[in-house]
Amino acid sequence: MTIFQIKWEWTIPNLLSILRLLLLPVFVVLYLMSDTRPVLLYWAAGVLVLSGLTDLFDGLIARHFNQISDMGKLLDPLADKLTQIAVVLSLAIRHKEVIPLLVICVLKELAQAAGGVFLLRRGEQIRGAKWYGKVSTFVFYGVMALILFVPMPQGVFIGLITLVAVLMLFAFYNYAKVFFTIRKDLPSGRDASSREEPAPEQDKEP
Repeated sequence: MTIFQIKWEWTIPNLLSILRLLLLPVFVVLYLMSDTRPVLLYWAAGVLVLSGLTDLFDGLIARHFNQISDMGKLLDPLADKLTQIAVVLSLAIRHKEVIPLLVICVLKELAQAAGGVFLLRRGEQIRGAKWYGKVSTFVFYGVMALILFVPMPQGVFIGLITLVAVLMLFAFYNYAKVFFTIRKDLPSGRDASSREEPAPEQDKEP
């Protein structure tokens, strides 16, 4: 299976993931404009909270109403990854302390994206997010909203950023273990997508 072979399905979880993607530029614009209009910072935090709620409910709805799909397995982590990068990048513009977290976030997402493409090319099915990925994402949304809403001492700020970084690395470590376990079990040779189909038997003449 390739990304282009994934069938689109108009389900509520998929629409929530799309909404999360659409909220990205809204958050970035509100956050960057809050330099001149501080009240926009609270609007940006509200948008981030709404984005986090869509991430929470799309999974719950998908499981409860049996609306899990390959498209959802692609959209949900894609929205998570782009949201995290956009939020951390926005914060890093104002706070240099966030730059190490930005580096971790970008490298983690690039590595996971490359691993996902590799497995798809080898014929593996798209796999949903694991609990450690969801925990990392949940804490990320909570910490970022807290940073935007609540003024805090520098030490607390750095401590919260460090917590997010540690959980990101923990999730990445576990995803890497899953990737190498799957890769170890894959048959050697060419990509699954390029394997030759067995030739049809020809009718034998009497």
